[in-house]
Amino acid sequence: MLEFRKATIKDSKAIAELHARSWQQNYRGAFSDEYLDNLAREDRIKVWSERLNNPKANQQVLLAIHQSSLVGFICAYFDDSEKYGTLVDNLHVSSELKGMGVGSQLIAMIAKEIKVNHTDSGMYLWVLEQNTAAHHFYKSLGGEVVETIPGNDIGDRQIIKTRYHWSSVQPLLDRVKSKSLKS
Repeated sequence: MLEFRKATIKDSKAIAELHARSWQQNYRGAFSDEYLDNLAREDRIKVWSERLNNPKANQQVLLAIHQSSLVGFICAYFDDSEKYGTLVDNLHVSSELKGMGVGSQLIAMIAKEIKVNHTDSGMYLWVLEQNTAAHHFYKSLGGEVVETIPGNDIGDRQIIKTRYHWSSVQPLLDRVKSKSLKS
């Protein structure tokens, strides 16, 4: 059974390890093998220690726990953009549980928070070009492609990333509910 809770500073290492593993599995070719194999873990430990030690006021990090182990997490920044709304900066699920609804439940939790406490200001996120599974996932949740641009804000190479946007989170919530009813 899955449990969900907010992250604490004690979770930073587990989050960083899942984050680095997810990058290693999904971002080969976008980042160098040297970065993924030798530097990503330490980079993510630094990032997550900072994020959880000194959280921004609009930051929320939720965890999915299965049998006492971290199997997924989401990090969002509410009302990050006047135009696009809340930024989902990270959503990662352990490869062993992909396709089991963990990611859908995590993103729905953020969407519910937006709807209730942020006047349904919308939501957006970025997906790296070669992460085809993520593109399919966000399209299945009704995300609209807004733009595809180069960037160099993560990793060790220039990347190509696509912005997905939901002007309202209600359609996403409806799709997650519909998916769970079919299961």
